[in-house]
Amino acid sequence: MNEQTETQTETRYTVLFVDDEPNILRALKRALFKMNINMLLAESGEKALALLAKHSVQVVVSDMKMPHMSGAELLEQVASLYPDTFRVVLTGFADMDSTIKAVNQGKIHRYLQKPWDNQELIRTLEEGLERVRLKDENTRLQKLTRLQNKKLKDINGVLEQTVVKRTKQIKMALQRIEKQNKALEQVLFNVISINPDIDGKFAIEVSDLSAFIAQKAGLDPAEIKKIRYASLICEFGCLGLKACDFTPPFSALNYEQQKKFLSQTQQAATILTPAEHMKPVSDILALQFEHWNGSGLYNKVAKEIPPGARILAISRDYWRFVTGRIVDKTMTPAEAKQELKKHRNTRYDGEFLDLLLSAKEIGLPKHMDNTLSASDLVPGMVLANNLYNDSHILILPEDHVFTESTIAKLVQFEQDPNRRFTITIKPTVIESSNTSVETTTE
Repeated sequence: MNEQTETQTETRYTVLFVDDEPNILRALKRALFKMNINMLLAESGEKALALLAKHSVQVVVSDMKMPHMSGAELLEQVASLYPDTFRVVLTGFADMDSTIKAVNQGKIHRYLQKPWDNQELIRTLEEGLERVRLKDENTRLQKLTRLQNKKLKDINGVLEQTVVKRTKQIKMALQRIEKQNKALEQVLFNVISINPDIDGKFAIEVSDLSAFIAQKAGLDPAEIKKIRYASLICEFGCLGLKACDFTPPFSALNYEQQKKFLSQTQQAATILTPAEHMKPVSDILALQFEHWNGSGLYNKVAKEIPPGARILAISRDYWRFVTGRIVDKTMTPAEAKQELKKHRNTRYDGEFLDLLLSAKEIGLPKHMDNTLSASDLVPGMVLANNLYNDSHILILPEDHVFTESTIAKLVQFEQDPNRRFTITIKPTVIESSNTSVETTTE
């Protein structure tokens, strides 16, 4: 039987009547025959206790004056053994004092005087039964509440497990997406690196320098990550150009070639259009040749140029100056910084540029190949590090300026197939900073 059916079905309660006079018991039975109750009759306190031990009794009505055990004594035991019963005593006027005492002690709930009024008796019993019903309902509701709380706890437990499971699934899905995105990013860089006309190591230098400037500027880690990657594929658009339009120094290109060189930004944006998640990176690439003062390709003012594009312009051109990609001469780090400084707050964002200019640790490339074999040397090149033979004997010291004679000796030494030098040279120095070539990078 479900809870709703139990609630709708009226419970039939039991009332115990105790009196040593059988006529009184029969009179009570006649007076209450219409009430929907089970009636038990006992002629003494002892018989009443025996019936209570066998049956579930909700109301006890006892005569006050009985031999061997008075009604007060019986109801006192009932209160102790069955505290939830409703206890009524029938008393005469002579027993009023003891009755009032029993009421005050809490052993009796109500008393009725003999001879009783049937309607008053019925109302008293209904009051007692209603009290019992309320207690039973309260007990039922408490039990139901505990049951529902347990079910709710179980449901919450299942829900929590489901949430944990779904969260784990979402995290795994996001990790797969992130892994796929990283794979795509690596693929793009690999496509650049595998092209013989595009130097992947140059891209790494630009990426590292851009990240350095962004970190010095205190940008958000997520923004730094985008800037680092955009700088890594800064020459991505060159894949759509002919080698002759981007491999020579910019100053050596004619007007049409320079236009094609600068069109790499649009090439990159077009290629990356399908990859919506890469739009922030695409925007950096598309605007990397914009000038800080709004005089670039599309006349974008500084507030419209994302920080990543402004930083990329600085780090890109620094390494272009150092490696001879702007003019047909390589520069020292100091000279490259001097060239950038000439265009502070016109071509380059002054705040970002100052972070590079004040960074003494930014110098020669870490990834691009600065080493040559003896046959690649030309007079005038400067040795960057001490040069030793196989026996670790110093052959030439750092800062040695190569001559035809020293080059010839090294070439002769390398004629042995098992002997090869790894010679690191310094970038070619522009002879005079006062006569440095004014260049146009875009």
